Amino acid sequence: MLVFGLAAMGIGLSAMAQNEHIHVFCSDKNFHTFKGTEAQSILYSGGNATTGFNTLVVQDASGNQTTISLSAIDSVQVRMTGLPEFHVNLLDDPTATELWGAKDLVHEATLRMDGNGMYDDLPEQTVEFRGRGNSTWNMKKKPYRFKMSSKAKVCGLAKAKSFALIANYIDCSLMRNSVALWVSNWFEMPYSNHCVPVKVYLNGIYKGAYMLTEKIGVGGGSVDIDENTGMLFELDSNYDEDFKFYFNLSNYSTSSSAYGSMTGYLPVMVKDPDLTEVCEALGTTTSAYFSEWTADFVEMAKAVMSTPADGDLSKYLDLESVAEFFVVNSLANNHEMKHPKSFYLYKKSLEEGEVYHFGPTWDFDWAFTFDGKEGASASVPLVSSNGDCGGYTFIKALFQNKAFRAIYKQKWDTFVADGYPELLKYMEEYATLIEPTAKENGLLWPADYDVSWRLSESSFEFRKYFGELKTWLQQRVDYCNSHVNYGIYQ
Repeated sequence: MLVFGLAAMGIGLSAMAQNEHIHVFCSDKNFHTFKGTEAQSILYSGGNATTGFNTLVVQDASGNQTTISLSAIDSVQVRMTGLPEFHVNLLDDPTATELWGAKDLVHEATLRMDGNGMYDDLPEQTVEFRGRGNSTWNMKKKPYRFKMSSKAKVCGLAKAKSFALIANYIDCSLMRNSVALWVSNWFEMPYSNHCVPVKVYLNGIYKGAYMLTEKIGVGGGSVDIDENTGMLFELDSNYDEDFKFYFNLSNYSTSSSAYGSMTGYLPVMVKDPDLTEVCEALGTTTSAYFSEWTADFVEMAKAVMSTPADGDLSKYLDLESVAEFFVVNSLANNHEMKHPKSFYLYKKSLEEGEVYHFGPTWDFDWAFTFDGKEGASASVPLVSSNGDCGGYTFIKALFQNKAFRAIYKQKWDTFVADGYPELLKYMEEYATLIEPTAKENGLLWPADYDVSWRLSESSFEFRKYFGELKTWLQQRVDYCNSHVNYGIYQ
């Protein structure tokens, strides 16, 4: 064997940083990652210096060897850091290969996070660990959330107890959520989520690439308003929260269950806070408190549906946040808006002068290049018909308002001129950061055609799908620039 030192890659073992990583990309759909401190030697094998070698052997401190065909190696990269790694071990079932039971079943677990030179480590601690999501919970790669006993700063995010680990199972670019959330933060929309690419291990089993982000709710880590005075609503046709009502878009009445065609209604739910806890603190009943907020929401929604085109909606809505909310969703062509699903809005209190703000923006799996399968057109309106409920009807009514349309156009034009070039630079940097993990993830989670209404591709061919995402974005910008209704509705 001939020693193939790391100096050939531009670095020696003695000089290797604590968290250096070596990534070996292969054309035969194999992929290998080694921590620099664990790779004791890299050797040529299977021949000699005269006739040539055919394999590469990487040996760790314990003598374990990984053999790689030289003819299959596309490239080798050495990085100063690796992505953060979350290691979760279930105390109630340490041999489980996946979470079992309902998504809201709480499992006691230990969790530690290795920052790998990118962030400070998170020491091992006991947490509540459970599933999350709606349709995503029923997919093969599960999304998770965890809750710690006290607030902590995790991977640079604001201090909080609860965080989410997004699986991005149907996203072969692993970038749809990160792109949309970057735009939200570019606008400096209050309480916008952030995303940190990470790796997750459950009971020692590698689960692939995930995205760490804030858990949406009322609190310091997300929508930072007073839970005793404010409200975070969610418009979502899943209609699965405890406090909820349907708003009739034609006669402005409410009901707990809609009758007839669901497309004539908005499904309105209290996302946060917990009304039982709040009402106990306020000394009132949940029914009285919920009725008060229901009436307030109805007043706002009625104004959207009935105000003349030249009327004033600023008494009810923060039009700046509404415009930014739709710039993000239109750029992504977020198909969830028509249903609607994952559509958040909040109000700080019922006091005179307070208005509804749209956001945080959320859930961009079913968006960009994906509409049930890859290859979705960029040249279609954000909404052209209702989904399960009346998303299209509500959004179209909002965009009939001339004052709001003017604000929206200004926000869109500013983003295209100033934000879009910055977005493209961010995407290149993010792609370079996650490419090795995207390869690993693609091997672990191959293309999934088992569900007829949702055909998802593997992230192994990451660069291909990243290129298609960039092309799609330019087509989307061009389409919205030329569309009479800015690409929002038909």
